[in-house]
Amino acid sequence: MSLRKAVLQRITPLPSRTPSPNIPADWPQPLLEEADSHQAASPVDEQQHFASRAKTPDLLTANGVVKRWRVNITDPTSAHPNELTTVASLGGTVNRDPELWWEDGNIILLCRDTAFRMYRGLLARQSVIFRDLFAMAQPSNSETMESCPVVHISDSPDDLRHLLRALCGLRKFPIIPGERMEFAELAALIRMSYKYHVEDVHSRSMHHLKLYFTNDLSTWDSAGADGNLFVHITPPDAIAAVNLARLTHADSVLPTALYLCCQLDQELNLGVERADGSVERLEPRDLELVLRARTELVRASTRGACTICRPTPSAQCASKGCERALREILGMMLDGLQKDPIGDIAGFAALDSWEHWIEDVVELWPLCEPCRAMLHARDLDVRKDVWKRLPSYMGVAVEDWKDPTAPVAPAAPKSSTST
Repeated sequence: MSLRKAVLQRITPLPSRTPSPNIPADWPQPLLEEADSHQAASPVDEQQHFASRAKTPDLLTANGVVKRWRVNITDPTSAHPNELTTVASLGGTVNRDPELWWEDGNIILLCRDTAFRMYRGLLARQSVIFRDLFAMAQPSNSETMESCPVVHISDSPDDLRHLLRALCGLRKFPIIPGERMEFAELAALIRMSYKYHVEDVHSRSMHHLKLYFTNDLSTWDSAGADGNLFVHITPPDAIAAVNLARLTHADSVLPTALYLCCQLDQELNLGVERADGSVERLEPRDLELVLRARTELVRASTRGACTICRPTPSAQCASKGCERALREILGMMLDGLQKDPIGDIAGFAALDSWEHWIEDVVELWPLCEPCRAMLHARDLDVRKDVWKRLPSYMGVAVEDWKDPTAPVAPAAPKSSTST
């Protein structure tokens, strides 16, 4: 590999990610649906619910009380200790959750093939939706299991488990720096706390989402490609972040989440599989935004490269050879653009810093210290301009997007009072 080509290969670590713990103004509202209480109700499809931003947990009656799925449960006395019963309509066994099964619990949440024995008062106090669910789960008129009323839940057992752990104090908030949670857990907490109106969990979970997918460039730069001190994130998690932003109307999350989606390849078409086997995909409108944004990002990367390599030395230049060196650097840059129009130079990662590339260039064409500092200053100015325009590039409007190019207002002088 030639030295020129080696220099052209930018070192581009995926950047980073403003906390805003405010709860969305419009929490989901109950959806009234008439149905016979003796007729089996089909669970809401998760993907359909997620894509359409459904405004309800599942199947609420006109009285605002959630109806249960009706399944026949056999006598559990002969069941294996870890198998409660066989449910005919599900065609399989129901297993106790190994962690969330309290022997003195007084309500059982049956989620697909997993049962959670919980405390109804604890859950009802933290969620109005659980309170309404439990209003129908009375021993006199509902299925029971081990003398406990049974409430059927349509969600993924993994998602419900994450929420219940938080409600029982098994997942601590705030998260201790360094003890990072996986993004899948954070996403489940956001989805479930939003659906079940658990305000405290929702507020804290959204805080961590916005701490990574931020509206502030300095916060973005303080994190890394694999997350921050609190959350571990992989690039494909950006798809779920976009969907969560749409679900909770958190517009400030969209620019960076969509930007990271622009860096993905086959995940954009295939989606990302969740732990429960469902697939997380972008909605068609967001996929279209990503494809359009890529064109804008390529243009921004090209403009940025040419701006950084503009052959004008620093006003404090201390070497006559710097102007010539800058011209050669620009020529090398243009040569790379001609050979690879959409590559390391003009790619989709327009927010990435050129700082490592600049240091490599300086080894080939020694520049004086003022000219070297000038290149780094240009790099920062280019990134600030891209950040300022990022919502526009992504095709979204964000009211509280922070403009890093805006002048900082001077602090008001302290007034002195005479005695």
